[in-house]
Amino acid sequence: MNELANFKGQNGIIIITDDYIELSRKSIGGIVSQGGFVGERKYYYKDISAVEYKKPTLLANGYFKIIVQGTYETDGKVGLLSSSMKSMKDQNTIIIRAFSKKTSQETDRINELINKKLKESKENSNNTNKIEISKMDELKKLGELKDIGVLTEQEFQEEKKKLLNN
Repeated sequence: MNELANFKGQNGIIIITDDYIELSRKSIGGIVSQGGFVGERKYYYKDISAVEYKKPTLLANGYFKIIVQGTYETDGKVGLLSSSMKSMKDQNTIIIRAFSKKTSQETDRINELINKKLKESKENSNNTNKIEISKMDELKKLGELKDIGVLTEQEFQEEKKKLLNN
């Protein structure tokens, strides 16, 4: 794991790595808000649908919320210097305390990093799918050439092996 950034929020810590986002509750606020010692949650970029980010201001808290398929959507709120208990207990949310302009700048930087990693993950996934589709198209063409007698069975098998090994 190559940690790129982290931020200690009111109810836990968000850790950004090359491969995933981790929400850790190894903090006093994390332990209190989650009702005791709970494990970390890792969200691999390829599985994340979206990340909600509400920028903290001097008067209002903000948050990072990881959205993945199959998770329960809470209706929590963050507001003037406080957050609802639903938000604090949400397993997919890290509350950002509104203390200073520096906090906003740091969380903006983390948000930009998250969006960059999500974009890279989606692009890599699309490229992998395109390569696989391309290989299948080529394999189909080889089969058609064999069927019409342009390639022998042995030539077909050799070309197929080359294609699948790339």
